[in-house]
Amino acid sequence: MPPSRNRHSAQKVFTWDKIKMALSAAEEGFYIWNIKTGVIHYTDRCLTMMGASRKEKAPNIFTQPELTIHEEDQAFFSQEVRRYLDGHSHMPMRIEIRMKKLNSKSWSWVRVNGIARRDKQRRPVMLIGVWVNITRRKTAELRAAEDRDLFHTLIEHIPDSIYFKNRESRFVLANSATANKLGVPTPADLTGRTDAYFFDKTMSGRPIRARLHHETWLHRDDTWSQISKFPWYGRNGDLKGIVGISSDVTKLVKTEIKARETARILEERNKSLEKEIDLAREIQFALLPYELPSRSRTERGVTRKADFHHIFTPSEGVAGDWFDAFPVGDSGVGAIVCDVMGHGIRAALIASMLRGLMEQLSHLADNPAAFLTSLNHQLSKILQRANTTMFASAVYIYLDLETGVMTASTAGHPHPIVLGPDGIARKMPLPRGIAMGLLDDAAYQNAQFPLLPGSRILMYTDGLTEAANAEGEEMGVERLIDYFNNSTAKTTKDFVHQALTCVAKFTGCTNQA
Repeated sequence: MPPSRNRHSAQKVFTWDKIKMALSAAEEGFYIWNIKTGVIHYTDRCLTMMGASRKEKAPNIFTQPELTIHEEDQAFFSQEVRRYLDGHSHMPMRIEIRMKKLNSKSWSWVRVNGIARRDKQRRPVMLIGVWVNITRRKTAELRAAEDRDLFHTLIEHIPDSIYFKNRESRFVLANSATANKLGVPTPADLTGRTDAYFFDKTMSGRPIRARLHHETWLHRDDTWSQISKFPWYGRNGDLKGIVGISSDVTKLVKTEIKARETARILEERNKSLEKEIDLAREIQFALLPYELPSRSRTERGVTRKADFHHIFTPSEGVAGDWFDAFPVGDSGVGAIVCDVMGHGIRAALIASMLRGLMEQLSHLADNPAAFLTSLNHQLSKILQRANTTMFASAVYIYLDLETGVMTASTAGHPHPIVLGPDGIARKMPLPRGIAMGLLDDAAYQNAQFPLLPGSRILMYTDGLTEAANAEGEEMGVERLIDYFNNSTAKTTKDFVHQALTCVAKFTGCTNQA
């Protein structure tokens, strides 16, 4: 088609009315600014954007920007317009500004496009262009930028490492915590790199299936992290890579490893200690009398007999409780119960030591006060040399079957309970005495009572009367005495077992063994 005919057809098609319709459909306004005369013409769309009407004279935004352009954009707009007009670029002018509406306090984002017509000296004589309302796009961009700022602020202030990797496992985005962990100056230095740059071959390409991850570095000590990873999808649903969050738990893991090693060592030591405790228990039971023999004495047709029964149930494997009954001279018998402070091996060791000392004091066995005084003296000296504080309570009773007299003395121990022939139980009235091992020069006193036929004596440690029920209330000696007063014991064994029955009923424990 000839060029003249082509231009003629274009002139018929692109009429001014149709151009205005196209601009209206595009929501764009058209303007012409005559730079020489200063006159500017706007289409209705421009006036609408400006918030002006046809009846009023709209200001020239190029010469009067303060009337319609946001104050923060005025200097920028004037500078960009002048730079374009003074330049010689063939590219159109494009400036994005916030335009205030004349009839309200609202404003909108407008892109001012323009192209200059110049004279032969290349001086601008006219600026022709369009205004485009970009409020929705700009608002979306600003919101996206704000979201990005919030996101970056968040990840930069989180101490955990946060990073994005593409499908080739290369870093796309990371926070400063990740950069610090990997030893690079800034997060930007991670972009495009893979784990192989930082970790040894045992790490590269190995999938992470557990939350706790052991990290082996090229030139650093091993570390541990708690890692969460999930897919990173684009807006179209395509998989772009992964997002990872890593928390450094090296100190915690090392502490746990150390704790496990300590626990292993303690377990081995406990096993060794248990063997020692088992041996100590066997030795302690071996030192206790397996059976307490009875002893009798007939004098002038009168026979006096003493028989015994015992129950030994330590609260731990080994304990500081011990007892013994033994013949004294031709007509006597002695019985002692001792309780060392505390429980366990220390108490059992002191108890064994006291038993050894007692063997050396057999010549005092018919005098309980002298026996306990000497035993206390020996124990105190040993504890002083060991620079340790321990004490032991004891009660010792000597029965003279020839004279029918009972002599007793106590060193801070619970007083025995005597059940008389009349069936009435009462505490044996003994002088107070301090526990052994506290004072080297402590002295003890004797108390004498007649041996009445059919009498029974209960010697015990405080574990019996301090037994507590579910409410934490201790049984006490008075409940035990009341129980004896309301029961009948035919034998010494029955008498001892009645004490255990009383404790079982009070504490709710059915095991009386």
